[in-house]
Amino acid sequence: MECRYETLKPYQLTGAVQMYEALGEESYKEFVLNHLGGLKALEGTAGSLPMQDYLAYFFAYGQTDNEEYRQKIDTAMISNEWTLDFMPFVTAYETRYNRKEHYNEIAAMFRNKEAFTGNDLVALIETISQMSEEIYEYYRELRDLFKVIVKEKMKDLPDSPEILEIGYSILKACNIGVLQRDKYSNFGELVWNNIAGNDNQTCVGLENMIRAQYTILKKQEV
Repeated sequence: MECRYETLKPYQLTGAVQMYEALGEESYKEFVLNHLGGLKALEGTAGSLPMQDYLAYFFAYGQTDNEEYRQKIDTAMISNEWTLDFMPFVTAYETRYNRKEHYNEIAAMFRNKEAFTGNDLVALIETISQMSEEIYEYYRELRDLFKVIVKEKMKDLPDSPEILEIGYSILKACNIGVLQRDKYSNFGELVWNNIAGNDNQTCVGLENMIRAQYTILKKQEV
């Protein structure tokens, strides 16, 4: 994978992380660590990394135990406005380091949203995946909200311009138990067929996330 960090697009690091988790190929881990390592040498790091990829800091910290990544995590928490795209990162932070104290505010960000785009749907399923089921009230609220939204958006498949976002969200939801695989995995298969012939050596972000979740889905079926 050869992408310059100056032109990184949303989901490229997330896609690489998920491909590493699905396949265990070192090249994906190296891509993430090399990119974040390059950012450490720059000023204004936060603005150089798409918010959708901030979760990569948790991955890098877990892989290296380098305290600089923990510092980046803490800095991101206090220096960014709370938006839907930021909620997966906030939820990961709250779950790991802050005793889940702001789960209600996180849930409210989605609860008060009137209309959801495909990107919002991705942010929602990523937030759910970072949330502890121990705080079941908020986990259940977001899970049920996701089901309502995705069922509505599925009505537009396969012609929706948001097919990749919807398909990824369905696959991820099947893999983490939010949706039943036997009922919904065929919709994920539909999206997989949409990208299966694409060149996966390019930096594709969301397509790599779909590839990773499809791979995990198939492993679970064995």
